[in-house]
Amino acid sequence: MTGSGRTDPPVAIVILNWGHTAATLACLRSVERLDYPNRHIIVVDNESSETSAKALAAVPNVTLVRNAANLGFTGGVNTGIRHAMQGDAAYVWLLNNDAEPRPDTLRRLVAAAEADPLIGLASPVFHDPEDPNRVEFCLARFDPLARVASQTADPAEASAWQTQHPDQVVLLGTALLIRRALIETIGGLDERFFAYVEDVDYGLRCIAAGFRTVAVADAVVLHKFKQPTVQPDQCPPYLHYYMSRNYLLLWQKLPSPFLLHRASLWFFRQRLVQITRMAGQPAAIDALLAGLWDGIRGIGGPFDPSRRMPWPLRQMLGRWPGLWLRLLER
Repeated sequence: MTGSGRTDPPVAIVILNWGHTAATLACLRSVERLDYPNRHIIVVDNESSETSAKALAAVPNVTLVRNAANLGFTGGVNTGIRHAMQGDAAYVWLLNNDAEPRPDTLRRLVAAAEADPLIGLASPVFHDPEDPNRVEFCLARFDPLARVASQTADPAEASAWQTQHPDQVVLLGTALLIRRALIETIGGLDERFFAYVEDVDYGLRCIAAGFRTVAVADAVVLHKFKQPTVQPDQCPPYLHYYMSRNYLLLWQKLPSPFLLHRASLWFFRQRLVQITRMAGQPAAIDALLAGLWDGIRGIGGPFDPSRRMPWPLRQMLGRWPGLWLRLLER
């Protein structure tokens, strides 16, 4: 009950598991420490082993839903959302299995959402697990001209963006609270993305539907991030593929063809810069180029390492990125 005697609205917590059962179990332990009692935990298992499934099924007060195939983040999460919508959940909270919420995080998120019925999406801020007082991510701002999202870890800047550009604020799917009315209005995540950038798309769809997106500054989740453009040598090939492809898929959903927009040249240049940083990593370079090729053609779904950019283009861009960078800079 709240202080006014009103019952806290029910929240379905959706956690996706794929091959990292130990992390999921640790996440479930952190969820047990939440001070928000009116919650129901749904773990969606994306094609894990029987051993993993048994370990998850043994956790008390958890509903385990198993997918026969790996449906990616989008498909797996949508499975959990559909299951939650069959019940009485007023909110669905997507929580990454490698995230650790503080005990009061969910309560603060729900309180913020309950204060404004137009809030469709609410997110905590994210701190570094190795340095819990250091902010890693607050929110992102999607520039409709550049067509990319710029992120900030500065609370003051995040507050300014929230005030001055409320129709451009997008949030991470890492610990995203979704109002039931929003799901009923726009549905779940776009499964063509499979993983990554789908949260940018969902935030833009939320805003287009007349709802608000809000980062709650006093709600905190511990979560470590890697930036593929800053640390390309530390990221698996599939990440380069999705980050290259999915922005192109997103742009195709927005007004004005992306190929006629200056953002396409900027994006292409950034990918070339990234290729120069990945010298000696042919698998990562091939994945990045395949992402560009599939994105241009509008192909969604999972990463298939056997599907590549045509050989002549792959050779020109993969072997001589510096040449193309010089041409673009003229």
